[in-house]
Formats: sequence, structure tokens, C-alpha cells
Amino acid sequence: MQNHIPSTYATIKFFLLIALVHFIFINISVHAQESQLSGKTVNAATKLPLAFVSIGIRGKAIGTVSDSLGNYRLSYRPNEISKTDSLIFTAIGFQTARMNAEQLINANTTISLKELPLNLKTVEINAGQRKMKSYGRWSANLVFFPEMYKNIPKFSDERGREQATILKIDPDVYLRKLNFEINRRHFQRIKLRLNVNGIPDHSLLDKDVVFDVSGSSEQGMPKVQTIDLRPYQIEIKGRKEIAVSLSILELESLPGDTSRQAFFIPSFPSPLRSSLYRIKSEAPWQKVYSSHLLIGLEVSSRKTKNMKEEEQEENLDGITKVDPEISGALYGNNNGKRIMVANGEIYYETYGKGSPLILLHGNSESIISFRKQIGPLSEHYQVIAVDTRGHGNSINRDTMAYSYRLFADDLKSVIDSIHIKKASLLGWSDGGNTAIEFALKHPEKIDKMVLMGANIFPGTRAIREDIIRMFEKRRDSLMNL
Repeated sequence: MQNHIPSTYATIKFFLLIALVHFIFINISVHAQESQLSGKTVNAATKLPLAFVSIGIRGKAIGTVSDSLGNYRLSYRPNEISKTDSLIFTAIGFQTARMNAEQLINANTTISLKELPLNLKTVEINAGQRKMKSYGRWSANLVFFPEMYKNIPKFSDERGREQATILKIDPDVYLRKLNFEINRRHFQRIKLRLNVNGIPDHSLLDKDVVFDVSGSSEQGMPKVQTIDLRPYQIEIKGRKEIAVSLSILELESLPGDTSRQAFFIPSFPSPLRSSLYRIKSEAPWQKVYSSHLLIGLEVSSRKTKNMKEEEQEENLDGITKVDPEISGALYGNNNGKRIMVANGEIYYETYGKGSPLILLHGNSESIISFRKQIGPLSEHYQVIAVDTRGHGNSINRDTMAYSYRLFADDLKSVIDSIHIKKASLLGWSDGGNTAIEFALKHPEKIDKMVLMGANIFPGTRAIREDIIRMFEKRRDSLMNL
């Protein structure tokens, strides 16, 4: 038996050596298949470096972005590029440049981009007032990063990766602020570019909007980042919807971080919304279903001469009758109003005429939760659908924990601001609890209440003790999974 031990040990060593050689050979082969194309992007007129030029091959997930000095290094695999492919170089305010990939591969090439002619915009003198509005949403208590992001190839850099959302807008808007949530815990610093495109894909900007966001080790939900867009003087006319996107230009990862997170803007799970992403600037857009990307705009809107606000509401009513699914998708982002409250803003939308009926949604929900009820109810009531603080389009700037008393105070501010003497309340879950708290403090403001799943006295006063124990056991078993 002992005589076989050295022989067995030698055999194991032999196979381990073979496996190690095989691994090294494969690793070398894989890296040998990856090539790099380097060069520089410059202004054709001044010959100065042109920073942050997007580079890619149409229809392929191959590309990068030049750095602040115009230098670029493009990683690719030779079998993914054909002789007929063209490398496309794009920069806002410059003509698009196209170069044959085969020519670029044979030399480190300097790419010159020509400035577009400066078109002077017609200045209209109009004394009409603009109305403050917001589109999209940028705050939620429940967020996620789609599973498909984990399947993104890691052999290329992050430069050029882009996330987008589609926003419906008024015909004449002036962009004031960009708001978005971002996961800061996976980088030290990230440089992003704002893109605003018409539908189909065509840039509406004549200035490059580039900015840095600093990372943070702070735990908790992703924080909202606000960018002041007023210095860029962005006015959009004649568009019913736009695509708003953020693309990565530079990324400084945390020391020792090997997670290589693909994207950083979270989504809110919403069955009637979709977001978009692409790996590189010329790659095809991919759709993410049930995803409300947390990006939004604050604007000032001006009425057009041929379309009054009342006519817009009539048109929306027509859509509601023809296709309830279309109208349902608009609720929660349908040019509502905002009320300033203590350390926050409350967003609400109003529909129909009649006695006031206020809709209060549950935890981690929003106005869109009432998408199937708003239409029918608005035929009999003045429906006021409210986004709770920190939910939907409402904003919370308070560091204190949420409470039903706080939500009830917010509701009082909304009711007072729109001069309602008495209203009926309809709410479920947290919305029902808020209604009870409000009724206890302001009974004179209540007409009727319809509550579902509401209870502000939790414990054995409301639920049998054996039922509570059963749910606790289920909770504990799930926590151990």
C-alpha cells in the first residue's frame, strides 16, 4: 500500500501541471485575441485636443470615449470587426467623423472633427408667463438594478455605457434642473454626460453637458443628485416626447473593487414603464421592461399659441376613452402640481369635477397605483391623487424617519393650498393609516372615508396573537434563507 503512495502523488502532480499549463495557454490565448486601437481626437480648426468624443461601431457593442486630453484606447477582438466596418466619432457641436476600421488598425491615428456652423437662434420677446413643471421621477423607496446588467461583457471599459428614459413634454420648455438617483458606493468619482434626444435618436443639444459625481461610502438608499441646467440655455420646442440619457465618460473605481458594476442609475419597478440602455455609443438600445429609470427634469413651460391647457386636457380625455392602458401610463407623470412643505415637496394631480376625493396610496407606491380607478372616479368626483412624501414625484429632504403624523401634516398642507374645506379620503395600507391620522387631528375636514388594510394600532389590539406569531415565524424563516 505504501509503495503506491509516491506513484499516486507523482500522478497527481503530473495532472496538476498539465492543468496549470492548459490554464496558462487558454489565458494567453484569450488575451491574445483582445487588441487595442489607440489615437487622439482633435479640433480640426485649432488642432487642440477634443475631449470626451464618443467612439463606436454602428450596431456593435464596441467603443469607448476619449479622455480629457483627447486620447483614446479602444479594446476589441479582431474577429468582431470586419473590413467594411466604420468607426464613428461623435461630439456635440461637431460634425460626425467616420473612419474605415482597417485603416485605423494599421496606425495610431489622429481624428480631426470639424465644428458645426453656429446657428443663431431667433429670440422671441414674449411677456407670457412660464409655468414650473416636472417630468419623470427621481425618488423612490424601492429601487432595483436589472439582472441583465450582470451579463454585460467586462473585457471593455465602462466608457460610453448609457441609460435612458422617455419623457412626455410640453411643446415649449426651458430646462432648469436635471435630477437623478445614483448608487455612489461603487466608485470614487464618475463623469457623466447628459444627452437629450428627439425621437428617433437625434441630439437636441448644441452644448456639451458634462459633470462629475463623487462617490460615497454612506449606506442606505441611493441619493438624489441635482444638476443646474440653466447655464446651458436649453430650450426645446415642437416636441411631444424626448429621450433623456446619462452616459459614462470616466470612472474611478474604489481601491480593490473588482465588482465592475455596469450601470449606476437605479430603477423603480413599474409594470407600465420601460427604460433603455446600451453598452456603447453606437450599440443597439436594449429595453428593460417594468423599469421606471429614476431620471427627471424640472422645466419652465410656456403655452403655445395654438394649444391652450384646457384643450390639452380635452385631448387627454379622448385618449382615456379610446385606450385606458395609454391613459393609465400617463397617471403619475401628467403635468401635476407641487406644494412646498416642511423639508420637502408634495406632488399631486387633479382630474374631473365634483366633490373632492383624495386618493392616498400605500407604501413604496405612487399615483400610478390608482391608474385603473382615476378615470371612472373622475366622472363623479374631483379626484386629487397625491404622491406621499419620498414616493413617486414627491420629494423628501428630512433626515427624520417617516411617520403617519408627518404624512397627515403634508396632506393638510395640500388641502389648505387648494382651498378645500371638506374632502372624502380613499386609501389603502399606509394611505389608509394616513387618512385615519388626518381624521383624528382634523375631523372637520372629513366628509367620508374608504379605507383598506389600514390600522394605526398594530399588535394584539388589532390582530389575534396567534396570527402575529405565525407571521413572525414566516418572517424568521425567510431571513434565514
